[in-house]
Amino acid sequence: MPQRIVKRPMTEKERDFLSRTLEGFPTRATRWKRGIENAVVMWALAMLVFVFGWKGVAWAARRILHANIGWKSAGAVWIVIAGALLCATCSVISTVRWMKKWRDLRPALLADLESGEVAEEHYEFTAAKRFQEPEHGGLMYFLRTVDDKVFVLFDYESQGLGAEGQDPLASEFQPRERLMLVRAAHSGLVLAQTFSGAPLEVGAPLELAVGPSKWPDWETYCEIKWDELEEWFGKCPRRK
Repeated sequence: MPQRIVKRPMTEKERDFLSRTLEGFPTRATRWKRGIENAVVMWALAMLVFVFGWKGVAWAARRILHANIGWKSAGAVWIVIAGALLCATCSVISTVRWMKKWRDLRPALLADLESGEVAEEHYEFTAAKRFQEPEHGGLMYFLRTVDDKVFVLFDYESQGLGAEGQDPLASEFQPRERLMLVRAAHSGLVLAQTFSGAPLEVGAPLELAVGPSKWPDWETYCEIKWDELEEWFGKCPRRK
């Protein structure tokens, strides 16, 4: 829990943001349509990789074993069928996993609009560490609270700069001693965040050594203890 929570009526700007988010949120039918499209694209790409891989193996078999397992071989049709089925299975499994991660926020967004309330969450921090993801250089901040918990924020500006080929460290994001988050009560969407107080020393960013699937959730507490962050997310060996 934050150090302090204050509930208040939402502003017109906040209501407008939630309304636009609800209007743009995909329905279940739209999500399934995107899932099918995603599966087809993944299957096509997998088949492309399979065909080139098959050509390489066939060339090696012809040169080393003097065996023909290429396009003109007797078993070519069965190889194509097996490859297509394997690629289709992989693409469907991947798409189903992606679909399962989707959360339908529409009921929660409607509940937010009906309640007309938001919560101002107040946090106090004593220290900060930042990690940098290797693909675009986006910065992830771990903030130590006064009650020794770890709160996580992601610097979206740094990610945008890196994606555009600019320096992510040029981001204006600066964690400070106090943070006020405005959060929608039912959907949990963060509508605003405001830092105040003295800046926190962050030092040079540490390289984030885990993939996105193992990143902690943002704008909430992290289960990993402060002294174990480098072990779990950095270059140090992580515990099982």
